[in-house]
Amino acid sequence: MIKRKQQKVILFADISGSSALYKTDGNTVAKQKIDALLNAFTQLVSDFKGKMVKTIGDEIMTYFSDCNDCLQLAILMQQKYQPIMQQNHLRLSIGIGFGDVLIDDGDLFGEAVNDAAHLTYLAKGGQILLTESLFEHLNTTNKSVVREFDRIRLKGARRKSTIYRAFWLAEEALESETQLMASEDFDELFGTLFLKIHYRGAVQSITPVDTPFILGRDPQRCHLLVSGSQVSREHCEIRYSRGKFVLVDHSTNGCYLTVGNREEFYLRREEYPLIDMAKLSLGLPAVQSGEDIIELTYE
Repeated sequence: MIKRKQQKVILFADISGSSALYKTDGNTVAKQKIDALLNAFTQLVSDFKGKMVKTIGDEIMTYFSDCNDCLQLAILMQQKYQPIMQQNHLRLSIGIGFGDVLIDDGDLFGEAVNDAAHLTYLAKGGQILLTESLFEHLNTTNKSVVREFDRIRLKGARRKSTIYRAFWLAEEALESETQLMASEDFDELFGTLFLKIHYRGAVQSITPVDTPFILGRDPQRCHLLVSGSQVSREHCEIRYSRGKFVLVDHSTNGCYLTVGNREEFYLRREEYPLIDMAKLSLGLPAVQSGEDIIELTYE
């Protein structure tokens, strides 16, 4: 039975690097280590008045009623388990969102859930990323360890929103962190960047405000329709993040990319920064794609 809407704080925490751990330590030992971490995280969630929703592989999904409790938990998770993570070459990525959710049979659904999951995907190991709605509900003490990180379109959104990063290292480490500028600031300093997309004799020029730019077979969703039996409906997209265009693959069959004079390489469910001229083939190597090769150049 679906309950009425409630405002909740959603936190996803994902352990990365476990694939290598399984190879180095073996299945049994690696699983014991990952399970021990997940169990420790579960106990911490309870200590901070949170609720576990589920475990998804090496990731946990939780929710809280208080934004400040949730952020303090996220910071403690990073601080307390950093030595163990480093020792085993693991990293912890955390994404947090806040807003109305629907609760159905113990699971949660809604925009805040999707936003938190998206930020967890974007976060590099060791980072805690927050939505703007969560930042606005933090107290002064917690806001003091949070910095504006980027302006992006969250998954499914039409407009860009500000996302924030919480710093959990010692103050001296905080001061040495590289500060990333929002894309609007980058454009103001260096001028607007144009990416030209050449396909079947036609050329489209896109700027950062035109992203995400979707490539695939779906005429309702894609900005560039690409032929081919191995092309997905929404095969990949070009985003603009932290001063550069980035190719992000969402497909079943992946992308084949040739950058500059280098050899072609395969990209599947990954992203790659487009900092040089490139040739892109969707689903098949370039030698098999014929005239369906896409060229990416800068203006």
